Amino acid sequence: MTIASGGAGDITLGTAVDGYQTFADAGVSDTNVVRYTIEDGYDWEIGTGVYTASGTTLVRTVTESSNSDAALTCSADAVIFATAAAADLGPTVHSTIDGLLAQTGMTVGDTALVTGTNKLYIYTTSGWFLVATMTNTSPSAITGAAASYTLATDGTATVVTLAATDPEGFPITFSHTVSTGSLGSTATVTQGTGANANVFQITPSSSPAHGGSFSLTFSASDGNSVSQAISSFSLAFNPNMANASYDNLSFSVASQDIYPSGLAFNSDGTKMFIVGLTSDKVHQYSLTNGFSLASGNVSYDNLSFSINSQESSARDVAFNSDGTKMFIVGSTSDTVHQYSLTNGFSMASGNVSYDNLSFSVASQEAYPLGLAFNSDGTKMFIAGRTNDTVYQYSLTNGFSLASGNVSYDSVSFSVASQETYPTSLAFSTNGSKMYIAGRDYDAVFQYSLTNEFSMASGNVSYDSVSFSVTSQETFPTGLAFSTDATKMFIVGSTSGTVYQYSVSA
Repeated sequence: MTIASGGAGDITLGTAVDGYQTFADAGVSDTNVVRYTIEDGYDWEIGTGVYTASGTTLVRTVTESSNSDAALTCSADAVIFATAAAADLGPTVHSTIDGLLAQTGMTVGDTALVTGTNKLYIYTTSGWFLVATMTNTSPSAITGAAASYTLATDGTATVVTLAATDPEGFPITFSHTVSTGSLGSTATVTQGTGANANVFQITPSSSPAHGGSFSLTFSASDGNSVSQAISSFSLAFNPNMANASYDNLSFSVASQDIYPSGLAFNSDGTKMFIVGLTSDKVHQYSLTNGFSLASGNVSYDNLSFSINSQESSARDVAFNSDGTKMFIVGSTSDTVHQYSLTNGFSMASGNVSYDNLSFSVASQEAYPLGLAFNSDGTKMFIAGRTNDTVYQYSLTNGFSLASGNVSYDSVSFSVASQETYPTSLAFSTNGSKMYIAGRDYDAVFQYSLTNEFSMASGNVSYDSVSFSVTSQETFPTGLAFSTDATKMFIVGSTSGTVYQYSVSA
């Protein structure tokens, strides 16, 4: 419309410009507030005005202008039109509530977003009112990913198909990261594309040298929020006694104990532990290169811990996965004893303490010699010479001999047909294989378990496979394997020496 009069004050509207309507014809009613723009040659003004039907006037409030944001003194050529400002098309954005309170030039219906609190406000004649708190709910929990996977040793890929939905309806983007461990040569992870972007293929190595474990964190993102699921993967090759061979490598521990009876390593094989009947102590050794008895690679740390106050005939030693718990079984008390290590896998002075926790296995075995746990410590196994049998126990809380936490499962497996003097036992990482070392035949015998870590009736069978160590040791008392299942170690009381062997799947 043209401007009939008004100068820098209230405007009296003239007539509609050719091709346009008057404000009234466009639907503006008496007392309505409109957003306007004035153009007067090269000058301009933007503001809000209260329309009065009588006299067709507009009481203007300037928002900004080419006249230093002051009202223009309109000439006869000036025109005015109803329009929309950015504020009319979306909320004004403030980082804090102080910015909102400082805002000027509002009209009824204006909206503003305070990003610091994610709150949306609308302006009324009474001021600002809260409309809503802006939220973006995370996608639903991811399904399709199991907590743990055992990868196939023949290289067959494991396929994980994920699913998640977004409450706001936004599309989901899936991704993964390695959260613990390292893929290294153990496996590769491939994500699908397009419609299959929720499908992940984990392809393991088929080489026994590449065994290992890692965890993947799977993520489902809607662009703002993320849901996650963590899965652990392990590639464990079972040692095969049919392929065992002596490495011509050994290390004497006779200077610490001439009758070593138990053997254990930490997870990377850089620490070795011997328990013996002569000293009634656990002795600690360092290996520069893990799981290797090569000349010059092993040294005694001059660190040990006496378990004589609990057991005077210690027969085997075992640790939890991080070495913060140690367990000793002995044939004097026929009991498993529990110890805490402040720093894992360290016999340093003051670092080891007895937990005053123990569990008697005398009702099953009066001469226990071998001790082993499954990976999470919820199963414990004892082997002994009285009954030539492996006994199974359950621990409600893993690696804890707290009162009431351990119970005999009333399941066992006799190894008497192979060995009548079993001195030590070990399992493959996934619990599908069991190994027994003994004095009578100076050999390691191999068994298969249909269901992992279970002595249930019919679940264990002898593989008709064994490996003799008699050329090195005629009284093997301790047995252990490297984490990747490529090395086997035997300690015995005839020579007081640890021997190293190669084994392959």
